[in-house]
Amino acid sequence: MKGSKYMKRFLKNFIKNPLNMINLIIICALIFVSFFPSVIAPYNPLEMDSRSILEPPSFTHFFGTDQFGRDVFSRSIYGIQNSMIIALSSMIISALLGTLLGILSGYYGGWIDQVISRIIDAFFAFPSLVLALFIVALFGSSTFNLIIAIGIVYIPIFARTLRGATISIKELTFVKASKVVGKNNFKIMWTVVFPNVSSIFIVTFTTNFSTAILTEASLGFLGLGVPPPEPTLGGLVGQGTNFIIAAPWLTLLPGLLIAVIVLSINILGDGLRDVLDPKFQK
Repeated sequence: MKGSKYMKRFLKNFIKNPLNMINLIIICALIFVSFFPSVIAPYNPLEMDSRSILEPPSFTHFFGTDQFGRDVFSRSIYGIQNSMIIALSSMIISALLGTLLGILSGYYGGWIDQVISRIIDAFFAFPSLVLALFIVALFGSSTFNLIIAIGIVYIPIFARTLRGATISIKELTFVKASKVVGKNNFKIMWTVVFPNVSSIFIVTFTTNFSTAILTEASLGFLGLGVPPPEPTLGGLVGQGTNFIIAAPWLTLLPGLLIAVIVLSINILGDGLRDVLDPKFQK
């Protein structure tokens, strides 16, 4: 009953802002595209047509064609799928490992906190894109390596955020009461502490998901993304720069999709923060 009331209040506060609903619709559309790209894409993204090289946008080819006569709209749709899969998979890795390290560090403190904190500080010494570049350059560019590289880059963000939240929670009365009744530390961390920092976890996941998409796009732009001919949005932008004067649509339209996706996720993340965090509620 209590959970039902909380959900009703959450939904009421969330839909109060029309921007939240607009961006939620966009995110749902992106999810649909990621699962069913063939339903949206009018052409095979790998199919070449020598008669349609570098055609400008038209009703036949919404985003024009590239230097091999491939439909850019279809490649962008499949690029959304690949980019979303890479970003989401990497964020799941980051969230799981980063949350585990952060809660362990914040809950136990002492030498465990010192060791984990120093490791996190070492990762923060490198810019995220530079660290991802190093990992991909070291192990080679592939979908799996991209997921691992981006996943490693965002572990410290989750770890530090959840560590701070855990430190502020662990001294509260209900956590101490759980110790008194005999619950072991592991059970307290995942049944008492984590549910009370879950709102912070959700907002952290959402806001960094958009950054992970940008990181993947940056690696693709630099030629260290998924190897051609498989499309990703960053890869399409990077490949189109060779024709920026003759065929600007090759770069501008996939780049516009990246901007819309990142902006939508960021606004949705802000909306979730406003609803979940009491400090931002009016």
